[in-house]
This record gives sequence, C-alpha cells and structure tokens, in this order.
Amino acid sequence: MHCSRFSAISLGYHGRAERAEKALIEKRRRYNRLYMRHWRADPRHQAYERENRERWHHERKLRSALRVHGAYTDDYGDPVCGFCRKSLPVTRVMRLEVRDYAPRGYVEVRIPYCGEC
Repeated sequence: MHCSRFSAISLGYHGRAERAEKALIEKRRRYNRLYMRHWRADPRHQAYERENRERWHHERKLRSALRVHGAYTDDYGDPVCGFCRKSLPVTRVMRLEVRDYAPRGYVEVRIPYCGEC
C-alpha cells in the first residue's frame, strides 16, 4: 500500500484548490449566461442571427443539391466500398436484392467491395 508523508497537507490544499476552481467556473458561467441573455434580447442581434440562419440554411441546401449523388460514391464523387463506405473498392461482389417485379423475386446486383470490411 502506497503511503505519502504529506498526504494531509496535499489533500487539504487540493480540496481548497478544487473549491476555488469550481467557484471560478461558476462565476464565469453566470457571467456568460447573463451576457448572452442581454445579447439575445437586443432586436438588432435577433435580426442578425435570423439572417445568418437563413443564409446558412440556403447555402446548405445549395451544397446538398450540387453534391454528386451517385451510388457508392463519397461526397466528392469518388467511388467507395458499398459496405463500409470508406475504402476504395478493389473488386465487385455479387449480391441478391429482393424485387417485386423480378421473375424469381430477386435480382443479382454487383456491389463495389474493398476486400477489408
């Protein structure tokens, strides 16, 4: 069992330091909370935030509309594994996919495969 000769001193100091740190954190949180309440209450800031939100939403819609939506591709249009969607595919594997219109109830589908996942 490990025993320190200065455990009583260090534990007392450590406890005071922890309390002081918690008090400082609580004071900073209180200040930040009050500051943001005042900031959000200002009509100019509300209008500014609304415009930012609308602009961001519009930009996000444009990004998703312009993104390549090919099967088994990443966000940049590069081919990826059909299972893990991370690695580059090395080969294609055959899988069966259930379809209502198929004569036997399924069709054979080739999926890119990285060989690792």
